[in-house]
Amino acid sequence: MAETIQRPSGPAGSISEEKRQRLLELVRGRTAARPTDLAEDEVMVWPSLVVVEALSAVVFTFLLLATAILINAPLAEIANPTVTPNPSKAPWYFLNLQELLLHMHPSLAGVIVPTIALVAIGAIPFIDRSPLGVGILFTSDKGKKITIFSAIYTFVLVVALILFDEFVGVTATLQGTVPEVVYQYIIPVITMLALIALLGLLIQRIFQPTRREMVMAFFTGFVVAFFVLTVVGTAFRGTGMDLFWPWDVESAH
Repeated sequence: MAETIQRPSGPAGSISEEKRQRLLELVRGRTAARPTDLAEDEVMVWPSLVVVEALSAVVFTFLLLATAILINAPLAEIANPTVTPNPSKAPWYFLNLQELLLHMHPSLAGVIVPTIALVAIGAIPFIDRSPLGVGILFTSDKGKKITIFSAIYTFVLVVALILFDEFVGVTATLQGTVPEVVYQYIIPVITMLALIALLGLLIQRIFQPTRREMVMAFFTGFVVAFFVLTVVGTAFRGTGMDLFWPWDVESAH
């Protein structure tokens, strides 16, 4: 579509013929926010998505109701304000932080690490600005492999670190021989940064990821670490916050 812009002529407003003409063109093509324009790759929200979500909610509600009827959830004794239970645990969504408190200084586990994690998560949209693969689970087949690798890597290392600190113990070994800041701050920080850097290095060497796939690797590591710490703090910590098997809960109390 072409449009001719008329401008005043004369000695004061004389403009060249080249500037007097302006060409406007409408180009059809894919936009930056739409990685594919193939109709077969698209589904309607209604009914395709909403029906699946509604059925999932019904099935989940039924399973939850059946579990509540068939499994008797044990209740503790009536709360006594003069007696502190052993162990005294936070709500489940804070048990990951309570688990961290067992392995490092409270200010590091309860304030610094969570703050840095939340800031890093909030920065993801500013780090990964590519529109390619938006709305596609794991973005690509390589993304699935990276997610699985990162999940296994994080799971094994977090469990190994918990067992090491429980049965060997850096604090018990170094307490009294070096300043407290060494085993409460320096060693935990170095350990976390080194393992995160090692994950990034392994992902880079093995998979040659894009920026989004690298972000996925780190985010997967965060989610798995959050999950493992929550499960351990919920089901594997007994009297005195010592490790124990969940089926020994009666003897532990």
